[in-house]
Amino acid sequence: MSVNTMSFEQSASFLTALYQEATGQQPTIQIATTADFTTVGTTLLQAGYDPIIGALSQVLQRTIFSIRPYAQKFKDLNVTAEKWGAVTRKINFIDTALDAADDRLTLTDGVSVDPFVVKKPKVVQTNFYGATQYQDHITIFRDQLDSALKDAAEFGSFISGVLQNIADKLAQIKEAEARGILANFIAAKYGYDTPNAINVLQEYYNETGVTLTAANMFDVTNYTAFSRWLAGYLATLADKMAERSLKYHMNISGKEIMRHTEPRFLKKYISAEVANHIDAAVASGLYNEERVTKILDGAERVTFWQNIEDPTSVDATPAYLDTTTGNVVDALTDTLVENVIGVLFDEEALGMTTLSTWTAASPFNPAGGYYNIYWHFTQKTWNDFTENFVLLYAGTVTP
Repeated sequence: MSVNTMSFEQSASFLTALYQEATGQQPTIQIATTADFTTVGTTLLQAGYDPIIGALSQVLQRTIFSIRPYAQKFKDLNVTAEKWGAVTRKINFIDTALDAADDRLTLTDGVSVDPFVVKKPKVVQTNFYGATQYQDHITIFRDQLDSALKDAAEFGSFISGVLQNIADKLAQIKEAEARGILANFIAAKYGYDTPNAINVLQEYYNETGVTLTAANMFDVTNYTAFSRWLAGYLATLADKMAERSLKYHMNISGKEIMRHTEPRFLKKYISAEVANHIDAAVASGLYNEERVTKILDGAERVTFWQNIEDPTSVDATPAYLDTTTGNVVDALTDTLVENVIGVLFDEEALGMTTLSTWTAASPFNPAGGYYNIYWHFTQKTWNDFTENFVLLYAGTVTP
């Protein structure tokens, strides 16, 4: 079930599955039960014996330590714990109707006008609960290091490499978390907020009368025209999201919230393949191409959404907002979304924050000749479906 509880949930198996898909260890896209991982805003208050020797050969002449720092993708989804603590509430303000009449136009001699008619502000509170926890650890051996490394300098380089590798892996685990909350939002939009899941090929057909498919939209004959149209469509959509409206988010019945996402608050994640096609198509034929590709400024180019072997698909069983009750609903079946073009969303729509991180080493084990270093994490992730979020995909065209 979704992580909208007051408890801390174990998330290692979920993160491991996403990590394996992201790194190519699992070549086939798997259904991600993102509801078990993602907090959704609700109005309801509630190894073997000798791993070192197995990995390192005995020293002969020269050792190369092959390691480099890894830069986490989707890093801008991280926010501070000061803003998003263990339990967070968001107060949303709702427009009230104008007064039925202007009292100045109905003044009558001898009759007073009541200046104390009550008109209470309308608000709706959404609440975000819960967090997920995971840990990692590594074992450092004493005798095996003595036999595998020739001096203190190599020992220092080895330990540095071990810790850098752990840091790289944990950065990618955070990236997997980001892919998880993105997958939850994408699947929920596609399945349960269809007006804001936009089939760009249908929109292209509606404007031009040209029928394309996901397989041929970037063929030579369609390449330039479609790429330029798509750049313009994305830019126009971003302009529309800056207008204060009910359009680009889910609303609770009777508690509709007006939202506007100005450019400084808009995040853009675009398929790297699509963004590169736009760049190439525009740059090849225009003098002022930078004006046409402005929509790509500040956009994160997403090489893959969930599985590196299936870069344009998302398959998730999401948690989402019930627009009738305002409660969280866990989907009963998975939602497969193929040919994802990109997402445009408000910075408040989704994110994650680290509530607690700590590291400690165990005492030295004199019998086994080793000690362990442990890393522990408590992480909060959330989706707020009352904030602007638009999914774009390439689907089947209906003439």
